[in-house]
Amino acid sequence: MRIEDRTIEDRPTLDSRTNYVIRNYRQTDAALLPAVEVRAGQLFAAHGYAELAASPAMAADAFDKLASQNRTLVAAHDTDGAVGYAIAGAIGTFFHLKELSVAPEHGRRGLGGALVKAVVAESVARGLDGVSLSTFRAVPFNAPFYARHGFAELPLEDAPEALRARFLTEVPPGIPPESRLLMLRRNTSG
Repeated sequence: MRIEDRTIEDRPTLDSRTNYVIRNYRQTDAALLPAVEVRAGQLFAAHGYAELAASPAMAADAFDKLASQNRTLVAAHDTDGAVGYAIAGAIGTFFHLKELSVAPEHGRRGLGGALVKAVVAESVARGLDGVSLSTFRAVPFNAPFYARHGFAELPLEDAPEALRARFLTEVPPGIPPESRLLMLRRNTSG
């Protein structure tokens, strides 16, 4: 995998022989990425969240607005184009991973991990304390995935107020808040 963003270029994350690159978001990616989110969301049906799997795609212009207002990194395939993305933004002293999606047909190739590493690298480059996110406790491609990448649960009562508030806004309608958790990966110095 080739990394285009200068803040992460010295952190290769996948075999260099792959046909993928992690790069900055481009407005033209908005034509593909909402469908990626829908296909990735369909994986939740098998884990008890059929309502998430049935969510419609975001309009391309709405996705572009969201992606442009945040730090958005894209996993792109040399022939298929944009096949995954991470959207993050600063919340207090943390870089909050708001969304991470990879098209299932491109899954299990390290793209999600590469995107997470890129977000962590961006957090370090910005001098922030770490990366935060909210996710599902029991979905195997959520909390366990992030734990393998250095994230640990941060109890809500120990979280800064801004992260608690963000956590609550990210709980999908109709989903019990206790089925989700706030996770944090602190940046280490040196």
